[in-house]
Amino acid sequence: MKHKMKKLICMSAMLSVLAASPGIAAAATYTVQPGDSLWKISVKHGTTVEQLMQRNGLNSHNLLVGQTLQVPDPQEYDTISVKSNDTMWKIALRYAVPLDKLIAANPQIPNPNMIWTGLDIRMPKKPAAFANGVFPLKAGTYTEYTNSYAEARSWSPNGEEIRKHEGVDIMANEGAPVYSATSGTIVKAGWNEYGGWRVTIRVDDNTEFYYAHLSGYTSGIKVGAKVSAGQPIGYVGSTGYGPEGTSGKFLPHLHFSIYKRTPSYHSIDPYLYLKWWEL
Repeated sequence: MKHKMKKLICMSAMLSVLAASPGIAAAATYTVQPGDSLWKISVKHGTTVEQLMQRNGLNSHNLLVGQTLQVPDPQEYDTISVKSNDTMWKIALRYAVPLDKLIAANPQIPNPNMIWTGLDIRMPKKPAAFANGVFPLKAGTYTEYTNSYAEARSWSPNGEEIRKHEGVDIMANEGAPVYSATSGTIVKAGWNEYGGWRVTIRVDDNTEFYYAHLSGYTSGIKVGAKVSAGQPIGYVGSTGYGPEGTSGKFLPHLHFSIYKRTPSYHSIDPYLYLKWWEL
């Protein structure tokens, strides 16, 4: 009788683990960066400090650089449940997403050929345009990044002035090559007090891509020049926030923005585009 009870308890425990597996599979992780706090991380991921602490079993607000935290799924994904007889190939076909991007969006699945009914997986959100774009940095030259669009920034040529951050910052190695995300025509190049050495590329009649804080340019980068997707245009630096030649006021990174020219010149959130290109 005791033996049967033990078997029942073991089977119950196994079923509990399997039932919890879909939730585990859909979990996202975040690596703590210098200067991070639970509040800052909670804002970036649309949650609360209390929920972060509960999710990660934390009993204090102290964090260590490099510590891995469980966070809500990022905004660049939708979560879907696997249907009966589904395969990753069938799901990719059903949602019109390239199979390699679907697999890349789900690194938590050890074997993409082994999925089961009810499993929650991430479906990458496809941007409305420029889906064939190229991520502007090569793997291994930059670190994990979050959406810094619309965060507050205070530097201006006239002193402290709160303004909206109009792009996404990607921390990267000094001197790492920067690549054009798509083809277009250079409409601005040279020094900008905010962006340092920067390049603005018009990619269609109403859209411009902006690359800033460069340490320098590749050959032939000038106003009027044509560039192609994946073409090197410059190198990561820390220039800007001052008159021509200013650098070192922040860590090296690429600032990437997308601007629309009408009805008035304005920025849009580039994060979804970057995450799609990165897959």
